[in-house]
Amino acid sequence: MSDTVMKIKNFVAEKKKTTTAFYQNDLQKFGLRGIQLRGYQLDGVQWLAQCQNNQQGCILGDEMGLGKTCQTISLLVYMSGALGQKGPFLVLSPLSVLENWRNELERFAPSLTLLCYKGDKERRAEIQREANTQDFSVLLTTYELCLKDASFLKRWRWKVLVVDEAHRLKNQNSLLHKTLTEFTVGFRVLLTGTPIQNNLQELYSLLSFIQPSIFAAEDVDSFVNSYSNVQSQPALAAELQSILEPFLLRRVKSEVAVDLPKKTELVVYHGMSALQKKYYKAILMKDVEAFGNEQGSRNRLLNILMNLRKCVDHPYLFDGVEPEPFEMGEHLVEASGKLCLLDSMLAFLYKEGHRILLFSQMTRMLDILQDYMEFRGYSYERLDGSVRGEERNLAVKNFSSKDIFVFLLSTKAGGVGMNLTAADTVIFVDSDFNPQNDLQAAARCHRIGQNRPVKVIRLLARDTIEEIMYSRAVNKLQLTNTVIEEGRFSLLDQAQSAAAGLQLSEILKFGIDKLLSSDESSIQDVKLEKILGPSRGGQWMDEEDISPLREEEETEEEDESEGHNHMYFFEGKDYSKDPSSSDQNSFERLLEEQLAEFQRVTGEGRAMRHNAGVSLSVALKIPVRKRKPLTEEELELRRKRREETAAKRAKKQEDIKKQQQEQKQKKKMAWWESCGYRSLCLQLVDSEEEEEEEEE
Repeated sequence: MSDTVMKIKNFVAEKKKTTTAFYQNDLQKFGLRGIQLRGYQLDGVQWLAQCQNNQQGCILGDEMGLGKTCQTISLLVYMSGALGQKGPFLVLSPLSVLENWRNELERFAPSLTLLCYKGDKERRAEIQREANTQDFSVLLTTYELCLKDASFLKRWRWKVLVVDEAHRLKNQNSLLHKTLTEFTVGFRVLLTGTPIQNNLQELYSLLSFIQPSIFAAEDVDSFVNSYSNVQSQPALAAELQSILEPFLLRRVKSEVAVDLPKKTELVVYHGMSALQKKYYKAILMKDVEAFGNEQGSRNRLLNILMNLRKCVDHPYLFDGVEPEPFEMGEHLVEASGKLCLLDSMLAFLYKEGHRILLFSQMTRMLDILQDYMEFRGYSYERLDGSVRGEERNLAVKNFSSKDIFVFLLSTKAGGVGMNLTAADTVIFVDSDFNPQNDLQAAARCHRIGQNRPVKVIRLLARDTIEEIMYSRAVNKLQLTNTVIEEGRFSLLDQAQSAAAGLQLSEILKFGIDKLLSSDESSIQDVKLEKILGPSRGGQWMDEEDISPLREEEETEEEDESEGHNHMYFFEGKDYSKDPSSSDQNSFERLLEEQLAEFQRVTGEGRAMRHNAGVSLSVALKIPVRKRKPLTEEELELRRKRREETAAKRAKKQEDIKKQQQEQKQKKKMAWWESCGYRSLCLQLVDSEEEEEEEEE
């Protein structure tokens, strides 16, 4: 056993815990208002108080939606009211949930003076002056502003540092991790519903942040190596659990929130349009050399992967594919198998009275979905990384208070911290490489306060890159279940996906034998009620209410559709696949066809094997037009046009620069005037203009 593990074990064994017991009425005496904590939440507050008394920090890793925010606020109230530690406390959160933190702090802890640190540079300068002259209990800000104004925030000796969505600290070499370790902090609290996302190294990064005296940054390799076989050795998993226990508290909804409505997850497959198949094939053939060198061409292979994902979403994500001039019409739906399925699904959900959270990885896909919403006349709100803080809050408020049908969200910007229990259906148009991000997103509506059953629907294109990506994502979740969730240790190696050890070049070839066996569309009509399950009065019915006879009928239909490109209900079953020899053979056949096409079109024959890439126009069999040589007059005309364009661009840049200088001068003069300053050394704007006129 390594010295690092022995050191950690000794600390855990020797540390004498002083239990901290108090009840709801005690917290109310300390200053908690407007909330009745559940039993497990009160236990959580007591655990936080115990950690605060015994160690440098802790991780509250409750599953998303169990109330980590209110438990943390209760801890601050306890420290202020019972221990007499009035602060200052520093709370960091993503921008999307800053307003939620502000509202809950003001509502649950009115005795704590809150300073919300946000705004532009001038506004933050005002807040800094206020902070220097006025006492405050809690300073609330975002990660980004914390990094920008770290020099200001380092001046304080913080009693408690709270980091919400703390998986942002999973990389101990990140700027945020390094900056926060330089702060003077008495006690660190990390809040995350996904304490481990990919590997033990990320978990160790969080542990080294909260307890650096025990989990030294340089000991990460020793720790990871000691527990590298945790998934296959239950005794090792139990040992790791005992080490984590003093520092990490993790509860899941199924154990503590038994009154929370049921969440059902579905995977629904769809086919591909003829246009999508055409581009899918073209993308695979565009850079065939990349498949020959896995290590040296990794970036090129990743580029192919990204383009395949875009193709599966919608071919209009590629420039020049949509018809010009663009007009809204059915072609928007018919071009994509995914949108064809979504179109039918939304019509069904709208009729049944459901409300939807619609997630996508790509903002450009959200643009297409927004066009689609306008075309069909559905009411919607939208939130992605480009939406400013005030607009975000308004979008969330509108969806929660008004009868809005769909909330369009990017998984990254809209997947953390927000409470969107007005929705009862979550649809993932595409999946994240990291399954924890999708779990975070789904938890926006399946959380405390939800009073309707929730349906989580994932759309996957059959026999494409999406299918094998999802099987690998499911595999990543096994580590979380083994290491963290108490009482859930099991041998999970038999559930390991065959895709886990595959090369990227093999992954890209997955499914092409079936997918490209025909150039025709594989989109099919489906009976959505049988796939999605019964719905009544805008609520999903419990699956147990379905009669056994109906279940038998659905099973028979699914059995009949097995082996075809047919969309069907799929839950709780491992369907991961390995790219077959047929896929490899199909890829080689496509490659030969491609080279033959080049030989015919260009006449360069086998020399094309040495080219870095293959043109998309040839891959799609688009005729290549030979360029006509330009005459001297045409060349001269082109040169003049370029010069004129360059002159116009230079003039425009000069005008912009002049406007910026004028605005800067006006701003400076206004600031001087507001401060009551006067100087004979500063020229007035009018005098500058007069001098210019004299020169002319």
